[in-house]
Amino acid sequence: MEVDRLRTYLIEGLEEWVHEQRDIHLPDARPLSDEERLRFKGYFDRRILDFTRIATVDRISNPGFYSDLVKSGVPIPLDFTQAIGLALFNCVLVRRELWSNPSSAISTLFHEMVHVVQFDLLGPRKLIELYSDCLIQDSYHNVLFERQAYTLTDRFNLGGTSFSVRRVVEQELDAV
Repeated sequence: MEVDRLRTYLIEGLEEWVHEQRDIHLPDARPLSDEERLRFKGYFDRRILDFTRIATVDRISNPGFYSDLVKSGVPIPLDFTQAIGLALFNCVLVRRELWSNPSSAISTLFHEMVHVVQFDLLGPRKLIELYSDCLIQDSYHNVLFERQAYTLTDRFNLGGTSFSVRRVVEQELDAV
């Protein structure tokens, strides 16, 4: 599959899948707990804290269109079944097994909430376009949005003074 067709196919497929998955999981999702809100206060705007929802899942599935990629000989760009968390706009999926380790759960939740901010700033279509472009050209760990989320999560995990995730993400996106 040529790169331009692959890009369009990925963007359209991922956008449809993200909307579909959010619609499936949002009805059973919960708001952040008081403890989670307290931990994230100072890092995320109140609006983000208010509208983020958490859905616990046994596993995260891959998009249905992945089977077409495999049949065409195109490797899947990102195996979501290996993910422990996933942000779908304001709905964050977290695998059930993660909740047995509270510090890992909070760290993963913070990481995914960075993605919620990215979705909020860019909108779903633009984020999916840019994310797909990075995946086509490189690997998951070199995707700008993942580097941001990992870097900010590491900073959060170190403790210290809180910082505005929104401000950092905006500054870094403006620099690109």
